[in-house]
Amino acid sequence: MLESGARMALQIGQQLGNYRLVSLLGHGGFADVYLGEHIHLKTRAAIKVLHTQLASEDVEKFRNEALTIAHLVHPHIIRVLDYDVENSIPFLVMDYAPNGSLRERHPKGTRLSPMVFMPYVKQVASALQYAHDLRLVHRDVKPENMLLGRNNEVLLSDFGIALVTQSSLTQSTEDVVIGTMAYMAPEQIQGKARPASDQYALGVVVYEWLSGMRPFNGSYVEIVTQHLTAAPPPLNEQALAIPHAVQQVVQRALAKDPHQRFPRVQDFADALEQAYQVQQRPIVVAPTVQAYQAKGASAATQVDQSRRPVHTVYPPLSPVVTGPPSFVPPAAKKLGRGLKRGFRVLAILLVLSGLLVCGLGYAAFHWFTVPGAPPSSAGATALASDFVQAVSNRNYDQAYND
Repeated sequence: MLESGARMALQIGQQLGNYRLVSLLGHGGFADVYLGEHIHLKTRAAIKVLHTQLASEDVEKFRNEALTIAHLVHPHIIRVLDYDVENSIPFLVMDYAPNGSLRERHPKGTRLSPMVFMPYVKQVASALQYAHDLRLVHRDVKPENMLLGRNNEVLLSDFGIALVTQSSLTQSTEDVVIGTMAYMAPEQIQGKARPASDQYALGVVVYEWLSGMRPFNGSYVEIVTQHLTAAPPPLNEQALAIPHAVQQVVQRALAKDPHQRFPRVQDFADALEQAYQVQQRPIVVAPTVQAYQAKGASAATQVDQSRRPVHTVYPPLSPVVTGPPSFVPPAAKKLGRGLKRGFRVLAILLVLSGLLVCGLGYAAFHWFTVPGAPPSSAGATALASDFVQAVSNRNYDQAYND
């Protein structure tokens, strides 16, 4: 297992592996970082010397973990060039990031605009997603581990370092422990780190960039308790002009239950970017009704007093093609002839009905008044029928010849 011990006394100019130590770049609770120069190639690199001593049975474990980290090749991950253990002290040789970290670029208490921090979030999320796809969890996502390369690109460092050194911490490093604990997910505190734990930590970083403060503060015990039980203070309670959609995205990333967070850390970054894009779409506010009426606008302009001015724009009417005043379309002519014909047929039927009644009355009159043998009912019917048929033929011919 890892053993706590005194830090290795290193001097500038001393050789560590194939590198000569040029200067001390930084000092932290987990490790000291030196600028080193290769003794043969004369190339420069960052030498991270961990604050721990490895027992003999753990040297191989460290080398296996370092080998895994060294195989991470991504444009936003610091490359591990070499690693070794010297006098029981493990160290890593990494690419040198000359522009410091995002913590140095944006000190604590600094609020950032989305135009500044969204590129950071996208680059870090891309690096984390790459590692997660390889079944690796970073475990220590925070601004101090987001370095800036030669072109100010974000380079995520210290993959797995927290896991290697977590049992070597002493009470003297409590401030550093709090610094890391401030970003630690509830399940990671309970020893069950998973990819969603890195998303939670990135969510804390975004919360800090938005508000200028971390969601949970206090002593070590207080921070742990808040991570496990307390909801982060809503961003809208801090009188910040943060879109509601953005607040919802951050709150989801900070959910206590890892299953309630986004399925992937890349999904979190995409949702955050989309929330800002929706918020930044231009909103066109139409002038008042009076302004439009002054310009001769239509009375169709409306104002919704409960919300904001709304201008109803109706689509242009289809042009109406007209001919000369005397022009009548053929279809209209045909329809007119049909209507005339229908009225004529109806009139003819009414006339025929009247004639039939007259014929029957005439036959009945002769039945009672004219001497001689009355015609049979069949004959009367035939007579009336012939009469009606004659009239019918004459009128139909006339109707259809118009």
